[in-house]
Amino acid sequence: MMKRLLPAAWLLGAALAASATSAPALAAPKTAASTKTASFQTFFTQFRQAVLANDRNRVADMTVLPFKDFSGGEVDRSAATKAQFLAHYDRIFTPAVIAGIRAGKVRAFKPGSDDGEAPGPISKGEYLLDIPEYADQLIFAPTQSGYRLNRIPFYS
Repeated sequence: MMKRLLPAAWLLGAALAASATSAPALAAPKTAASTKTASFQTFFTQFRQAVLANDRNRVADMTVLPFKDFSGGEVDRSAATKAQFLAHYDRIFTPAVIAGIRAGKVRAFKPGSDDGEAPGPISKGEYLLDIPEYADQLIFAPTQSGYRLNRIPFYS
């Protein structure tokens, strides 16, 4: 013998089933990597705008100080203060650097090639302005407040 559902119970069950199937899907949780990539892209867009507008003060404010030049070139472009960074600005932001920034020639850390036996130019979580002239490349690193221009890398 089959039991009959009471009309009120049947209506409640139907309403629950309908609400369960029509609920909006939740977005997939963001991964740490996708959040960091988005954070870097936001930073780099603003950095690129500042460089292309020749807004030197804004660029300096988006830079970690002290800024270190590990390239070993003839001219040390390191800067302990904002005033020193601004004094070295034209030596840091050469036409090749500005062209690379304009073209968005940045790449993230590459596992397997940047973390080999010898330390590479960048570490996990960092980004490199990847232009042909190694002495002019720039490193962007995460900080507590977001990404910042960090240093000119060293190559062995």
